[in-house]
This record gives sequence, C-alpha cells and structure tokens, in this order.
Amino acid sequence: MDRGENQRIGKIGEGLAADYLRKKGYEIIKKNYRAKQYGEVDLIAVSPNKKTLVFVEVKTRIGDEFGRPEEAVGKGKLRELKKMVDYYYQQFPKTTLDPQIDVVAIILNPDESVASLEHLENVTL
Repeated sequence: MDRGENQRIGKIGEGLAADYLRKKGYEIIKKNYRAKQYGEVDLIAVSPNKKTLVFVEVKTRIGDEFGRPEEAVGKGKLRELKKMVDYYYQQFPKTTLDPQIDVVAIILNPDESVASLEHLENVTL
C-alpha cells in the first residue's frame, strides 16, 4: 500500500474508533492532536466516569497478514505517546483528569467492513 492509501485506511480506522468510544460513553475532545517535537496522538477523550483523560492510538490494518495492528505500538511509540501526554498537560495546565494511554486495534475486511475491533486500555511500557 502506498502512503496515501495508508492514510485513507488510517482515517477510516480513526472514525470507527471514535464512533466505538462514543458508544461506550467517552467524549472525544480532540482528534489528531499534534506537537511538532513529539508527533501526534489520534484521539483524546474523557472517560465515561469523567476521571480520566484518555490518549488513544488507533492502528488499522486490512487483514492480519502483516501482524496484528496493536503489535505496531512498540516501546518507541509508547515513549512518544507519553511525551505527548506530558506536552498536553503543559499546554493545558488546568487539566485535572488522570492521564491514560489506550490503543484501539482494528482489522478491516478487504471490503473495508470491520473484521475486528479491540480496545486495549491503560497500555504501559
């Protein structure tokens, strides 16, 4: 797949993940939050209990021939996400919710329907 196709599939996955989280009671407050020096986090949401600010990395694949989507979130990506969390709290110092990093792993069928969607909560190094 070329870069444009990867981005298109990624956007589909982000939309599916946001819909899934909303249905579970999360409030999506930011999409594609960027910090030049640290990269991007796909979604930022407030948990259903309103106690946690959840930084969500979405990984989407068509099929699993190249491995499961969540396998693409390694130690390096988690370190980058933790830096993004710190950056966000520096930018919004009045934020009082506890941070959490989640991964939503999506596998699409060739017709782009959802084959599986897994929500991994509180992912750590």
